[in-house]
Amino acid sequence: MRTSLFLAFLLIGAPAAAWAAEPGPDPQLIAKCQECHGPGGSRSTPATPRLNGQDAGYLFRRLNGFLDPGSGTPHATEHMWQTASSLGDRAASALARYFAAQPATPADPKMPLAARGEKIYRQGIVGDVPACQSCHGPAGEARAGAPRLAGQRGDYLEEQLSAFMLQMRVSSDMNRHAWHMDPDQFRALRAYLSNDR
Repeated sequence: MRTSLFLAFLLIGAPAAAWAAEPGPDPQLIAKCQECHGPGGSRSTPATPRLNGQDAGYLFRRLNGFLDPGSGTPHATEHMWQTASSLGDRAASALARYFAAQPATPADPKMPLAARGEKIYRQGIVGDVPACQSCHGPAGEARAGAPRLAGQRGDYLEEQLSAFMLQMRVSSDMNRHAWHMDPDQFRALRAYLSNDR
């Protein structure tokens, strides 16, 4: 009786164990991503984000978001739709976990403009924009599914803020916040958060 219960447990438990161990990403997919985003997602071409150290949940949602052209800029949709549409959830999850596990690029504040950017990031803009850190973390490291901003490419950060302001990229929170900001404030946040090296 014990032997048959043990065998039944093994037979029932085996598929569950196989599903529990998520596979790693396909090396060919990683290589394809790295053509634009650089080794480990750490270097990228202009207007293309760094992926290294990014929040895995955010990356996964972003990959799926490219299936809706309204959720990204025309540049992102043009370059990412075909790739995103060829991935299933497993492949997208594996890629997200891979790039999230890569060492993050630190921010490289450019003074004196960075001091103004830090004030906006930490305190917001009275009456119009809450502190960025409330969603993105005290050091821009990501929080609760919001993306990591620290160490991101400056041109990418500035382009995304402009896209949110113009509603070329849709996010109810970010559209509302960016609408109340001006290009000088975008540049200040860029100076505080980005790393263009």
